[in-house]
Amino acid sequence: MKDLYDIICDFISKEWIGPSEASARSFANNHDIDEKTVRRIKDWKNSSYKITLYTLEKICSSRNITLQEFFRLIKR
Repeated sequence: MKDLYDIICDFISKEWIGPSEASARSFANNHDIDEKTVRRIKDWKNSSYKITLYTLEKICSSRNITLQEFFRLIKR
């Protein structure tokens, strides 16, 4: 079973960030987070990154969704 952190990072990486480096830069700017954080989210499999609730809330807020709505999206 996947860890909840893995599920969150996998969803954000696949559904919202996209595959290119330019999209990572754009995502960071649009969501008011550091580009390094975006790279960690994208590389969660290799880095064992644990996204903070603060970062997740900033991302959700930038997308105009609540944390509750986000967890519904990932079916948790």
